Amino acid sequence: MPTVDIPFEQGVLSVPLPEGWQVVDTIRPLPHAKLEDERAGLIAALENPIGTSPLRDKALSQKRIVICIDDISRPTPTGRYFGTLLNYLVAHGANPANMLILFALGVHRDMTAEEAQQKLGAADLLGIPWHNHSSTDSLELATLGTTTRGTHIALNRHLVDADLILTLGAVDPHLLLGFSGGCKMILPGLASARTIAENHMQGVSHAHYNYIGIADSPMRLDLEEGASMLGKEIFIINAVMNESLEVCAFFAGHPVAAHREAVRVVQSINARPVQEPVDVVIVASNPMNADLRQGLKCIGNVEASVRPDGLIIGFLECRNGIGDITIPTSKSPPNKILRFLLKCIGSKRVLGLIDRVKKGAGIEERFLAHFSMQLARNCQIFVHSRQLPADIGARVGLFVQFATVEAMMAAARKRAPKNARVLVYPYAGATYPIFSKDSQS
Repeated sequence: MPTVDIPFEQGVLSVPLPEGWQVVDTIRPLPHAKLEDERAGLIAALENPIGTSPLRDKALSQKRIVICIDDISRPTPTGRYFGTLLNYLVAHGANPANMLILFALGVHRDMTAEEAQQKLGAADLLGIPWHNHSSTDSLELATLGTTTRGTHIALNRHLVDADLILTLGAVDPHLLLGFSGGCKMILPGLASARTIAENHMQGVSHAHYNYIGIADSPMRLDLEEGASMLGKEIFIINAVMNESLEVCAFFAGHPVAAHREAVRVVQSINARPVQEPVDVVIVASNPMNADLRQGLKCIGNVEASVRPDGLIIGFLECRNGIGDITIPTSKSPPNKILRFLLKCIGSKRVLGLIDRVKKGAGIEERFLAHFSMQLARNCQIFVHSRQLPADIGARVGLFVQFATVEAMMAAARKRAPKNARVLVYPYAGATYPIFSKDSQS
């Protein structure tokens, strides 16, 4: 029996394929060496920023500086180089008494002290306080106006009080935004719940709900406009990582110009050519293995690789289980019935269905449900994970969950054509397909 090898849970999983299936290609990110010296790489980026002058030339001693950092759900290894940044700032005149660290939580839960230490590393913080953002505390928020796309902009008051805003994060493929990084740390990271909801909905429509690989997505352009309404100097420090989550480059400087340069590198690594959609796509969640939210990205990333009503087989590590997303406590209609219902109502009515059956749904729950339902309309999804509760598939309804690889592949044999053409993505959490007609602009 033929097999394909998938990197899974620190080892290799041999997946048996039904007789007659043909593996057309195995799609991997382009290999990219890690930085041998992250400290030197960061300083080089700070000394040679894109689209603006170096931080050392910005009269740091006179400025109130806010440093914005992503939360523990993101894989950015900030702790390894945060101390280097602090030392650089202080060496060039920054006063620790005029500095603040903000964790850009969006609507996620607060960071614990242990998680904050993990994100900040072993660096001496020099007495600089850190603070968890709240998207619902009106006392923490300042209203700035409305974007041309209609998003009400309310952001953390500490940003309004700052003279210089630094954002630390990573640039990687993102289903709704196109790519993470840049001003995403400010919006949605440090915005009000209303602002986050309205910005997220820029990318939610029946016609176009998956923006993977698109640099100038509606949500991206909207959030950049919203961040610019602060009228403050924003200096980004973004890492680009390879499939092992090793930093391979830093991009620093102007929040748009530097971000787009980083995007071009990410595209060159993670956007891989595919000839045409196939019957079956086999994916592993690497390197986005933290939880269910991160794990499911691998399925959305490769959606274009599978033909309409084709099959995506996902191996999700989910090291921290479901994470902090909301999962229904009761069972959903069976996957077969739910997919039939979604096809009957049509793509235009999916959001209305969600708002009827999920009244009071949170921001992330609403747009994640929309994305997942549109995806489930288009293809069948099978999932295997050893870290998820056994009833998650039944409670969600949008994918079929299997306890064993053998059971999943037996069901796949019945579901797919006997001579199925197959693509394999061992690192689908960071890889997405491009076709000859696609542009990376």
